[in-house]
Amino acid sequence: MKYFKLYILLSFLRHRFNRLFRSNRPSQQMIRKWKNNLKKSSFYNKDSMSYPIMNKQLFMDNFDAINTVGISKKEAFEVALKSEVTRDFNPTIGDISVGLSSGTSGNKGLFLVSPMERAMWVGAILDRVIDFSFKKRKVAFFLRANNNLYESVKSKILMFHFFDIAKPMEDHIAELLKVKPNILIAQPSVLNEIAKSFEKDEISLEFDKIISVAEVLEEDQKKYFERVFSQKIEQVYQATEGFLAHTCKEGKLHFNEDWLKIEKKYIDDERGRFHPIITDYMRLSQPLIRYELNDIIHEGAPCKCGLKSTVIDRIEGRSDDVFVFEVNGKKVIIFPDFIRRAVISSSNGIRNYKVTLTNKNTVVYALEIQKDFDKNEISKKVKNALLSLFNKLYIKDIEINEGEIKINTMNKFKRITNENN
Repeated sequence: MKYFKLYILLSFLRHRFNRLFRSNRPSQQMIRKWKNNLKKSSFYNKDSMSYPIMNKQLFMDNFDAINTVGISKKEAFEVALKSEVTRDFNPTIGDISVGLSSGTSGNKGLFLVSPMERAMWVGAILDRVIDFSFKKRKVAFFLRANNNLYESVKSKILMFHFFDIAKPMEDHIAELLKVKPNILIAQPSVLNEIAKSFEKDEISLEFDKIISVAEVLEEDQKKYFERVFSQKIEQVYQATEGFLAHTCKEGKLHFNEDWLKIEKKYIDDERGRFHPIITDYMRLSQPLIRYELNDIIHEGAPCKCGLKSTVIDRIEGRSDDVFVFEVNGKKVIIFPDFIRRAVISSSNGIRNYKVTLTNKNTVVYALEIQKDFDKNEISKKVKNALLSLFNKLYIKDIEINEGEIKINTMNKFKRITNENN
């Protein structure tokens, strides 16, 4: 697109203005443009403005009708899957970039992005993640798959290095030493491997900024990374559904409500947990309207940073991974936070862990223990803590076994998993 870099600059300035002065509402001009664009979508080009709640299955089933650029799901999948196989992520359909996401659940999702949307995304990333600077900087970005969207960040003063997580971690360590990036962007599971190399003195680098993406960053992980890297860890909440939230100067995660509308579907009686229902006024090629995410969000108190947008206290996980049992004919739900607390309260020697409900009465836990700690002793404490949790809820006849942590870098790593869905 001609004048692409100019559009990025204008987008950056617009995002900066909105964040400072209109951080919890989109402009009327943006909404008008978005509504006019819906006329190109046969799914949404209707008189009624009452849009249905959308989910991933419905979104993909109606892919051809929803998008406004005339691209079929078959055509998009062919381009995206070929890119996955060849690891060449440059092909487009016309000027539209196509991306493929496995998502946390493993179900494939497609997204379409126009050059203008790329410019808007880059402007947002420069404003809220990387920050604009005239100083030359190098960014190391660990991804399952690269995309023209991410490559758009490149410039003479910002060098972008894609690290393909399909490759062995030891290769990445050697490459990091060669690149010497100023900014490191990676999933917590990847940051964990890099941190372990730091502790073994296999790698010694100083980063200006470290940003956690893709997976849930838990508080114990954050503290560990900050201790090892001697650096604050920021977060980006981004999914196939878009750039959803960023970390403010106070370290709090805020929804980007200057272009997102967030409806809250509460899932507990205390109204402390909700699923966000997202409407994205920046998505034009592939409108995202009332899209319900499966993530479990805890809302935080208003932030003293000055932003008026909703604060995310924490992302607990996904509803898919809530443990569900039946006791005396009644359904008993255990949210991931309760499993998490049972494990981490057992010992401060736990580096990483995974707890899986494999069937209706079998739980498997796996532990990664710091050196100088007794793994057998900690394992017994974790097992007893889980048994105690289940007993308090009158859940009997539970078999608890120990397993191993197996990480597939091509999928998001989840500590709490329900395979009995």
